[in-house]
Amino acid sequence: MKTSEKIKCQALRLFNEKGVDHVSSLEISQALNISYGNLTYHYKKKDDIVLALYTEMQAELNIAINHLVQCLFEETFYLKLVNEIFDVIWKYRFIYLNINSLMSQFAFIQKSEKTYSNTRVKILNRAKKYLIQEGYLAPEVNNNYDALIQNLNMILYAWITDANVFYEGEDSAKIQVYVSLFYQVALTHITEKGLKLYAQIQLQQ
Repeated sequence: MKTSEKIKCQALRLFNEKGVDHVSSLEISQALNISYGNLTYHYKKKDDIVLALYTEMQAELNIAINHLVQCLFEETFYLKLVNEIFDVIWKYRFIYLNINSLMSQFAFIQKSEKTYSNTRVKILNRAKKYLIQEGYLAPEVNNNYDALIQNLNMILYAWITDANVFYEGEDSAKIQVYVSLFYQVALTHITEKGLKLYAQIQLQQ
């Protein structure tokens, strides 16, 4: 593994454990047993490491979201694909645990988060239209899905904070608990046909 990758991996571990504000570049270099100068050769300051990890997270989220959408519209949709999105967010959890601070510090992150929020809403709307068309969700009446989609988008943002502060169950079950919560909200307007498909897919997990 290249030194730059080792730095990112170590920083990610420390940021997740202690919070980004409580970890210095020096501490990262010491944890890696490399000189501070070697670290700053690759990343001049801690902010550069944060941005590199944020960019990496967004790339992984794109893959997970595109995978989900592709499978949905190919009618090979499995509920576990939503886990991929939650897995990525958990992997880089320090970002969303510190998102307000990071957005105020980095214009790039603020702009990107607004863009990705709009993208997620568009994807959820596409999924809604498809599932209504196929008879899995009830028809839309007076824009009654708008609040639902907003709530789902908020869950994608906020579940990590709730899990960090309030979750007391087994760590191995944590993501699945919040994925299930996501689906409980998502399936508010599910039809009988949708319930049958949902039960069938759950058996395949």
